[in-house]
Amino acid sequence: MQETKIVYGRVLRQLRESRGRSQAEVARSVGISPAQLARLEANQRGLHVEDFVSIAEALGEKPGNLLPNDIGDIGHLKPLIDRLASIKPEFLPRIAAIIEHIVLLSEDVAAINAPALRKVRR
Repeated sequence: MQETKIVYGRVLRQLRESRGRSQAEVARSVGISPAQLARLEANQRGLHVEDFVSIAEALGEKPGNLLPNDIGDIGHLKPLIDRLASIKPEFLPRIAAIIEHIVLLSEDVAAINAPALRKVRR
């Protein structure tokens, strides 16, 4: 199966340009520098969920609407991303920490269950 890499910086740049907004204007509205926004749009810097949500909202778009429809197993996350958009920015680091813990717990559960799954497959 071929993996498709989604380039969110490019998606945000195209949205910004379609709205006729400058990098400086959008960057100021979300509290980052124009240079940071330029790096995000050029995919030279990792795009954090907080940045993605803030920029999408500043451009008048629901973040979940910017995700492609063919994103496979994570398609169910679109509503969650839209919900994250309504959370006060000061709570986002806590939410990110909770999600990180959930991911780690999921990996632990998968590691515990892996030997049992191998036995079943044999």
